[in-house]
Amino acid sequence: MDALTALVNALNLRAKLVYSGGVCGRWLMDHNSDTSVWFHLVSKGQGWVHSPSRETPLALENGDLILFLPHAPKHFLSYSAEHLPCDAADTRLTGWEGGESGFVCGEIELATPRSLLWQALPAEIVIKKNQAGDILAKLIELVIGEASGRRFGSDSVVERLCDSLFVLVIRYCIEEGLVGQGVFAAMQDRRLATVLGLIHQQPWQPWTIAELCSHAGISKTLLSEKFALYLGASPIEYLTLWRMQIAAHWLKETGMTVERVAERCGYESVPAFSKAFKRCLGASPGAFHRAETIR
Repeated sequence: MDALTALVNALNLRAKLVYSGGVCGRWLMDHNSDTSVWFHLVSKGQGWVHSPSRETPLALENGDLILFLPHAPKHFLSYSAEHLPCDAADTRLTGWEGGESGFVCGEIELATPRSLLWQALPAEIVIKKNQAGDILAKLIELVIGEASGRRFGSDSVVERLCDSLFVLVIRYCIEEGLVGQGVFAAMQDRRLATVLGLIHQQPWQPWTIAELCSHAGISKTLLSEKFALYLGASPIEYLTLWRMQIAAHWLKETGMTVERVAERCGYESVPAFSKAFKRCLGASPGAFHRAETIR
């Protein structure tokens, strides 16, 4: 199993379909979030992205895809490049046939949106139809076709397709050189990818640097230097951070307690787990869990 597959599987990332259909009128979409990745796939017509990161509004057309990560500046999608409505009062939602433009919109909630894992990706990811490549382009066509068909189970199928869409977007960012630091950049190095794959796939293994080096065929000195360069941490520090990323996702599960998560993580005491969690993520597991319960 490769490093990216193991990462995605461990975090159990799931897309949620928020809107699928047409829009008419002087429409406006305000889908800003500091905890979720939002994606917008244009299935018909046009739309324009208004963002302070761009000097002029960005035109989106049929088959184009844009994603906004939690660290993106406040932005809007609108019917016009020249006019940005002050609210969505004039937005008219329609069926697929009736809309002047059509969209598939959804979100992927992140347990730790401020972590370096996600901050390393571009805040706004735009993939034009003619840039997508064969596999991603075919998947986009499948999403649009399934969403517009409105058959039994369509929403569920679209959500599962969008799970794969997000993985392909991350792969696109890696292969197109859109990440220069962080874990996704490190995956471009074959030996680092081997080490990251082991850590992501078997996080509770009591790894030592010597064992990781042996599997990857790399010296301790070079491995430590490369981890410091790409990740700003030692291999063992990254292992602990990765374990806490998984723990954060477990803490979001319904009915989960800090005690159960500490046990699942292999810690003999809650205080020891709490200390490691707070050191890595900046908040105690109890405070993190309470915040997720209130949300």
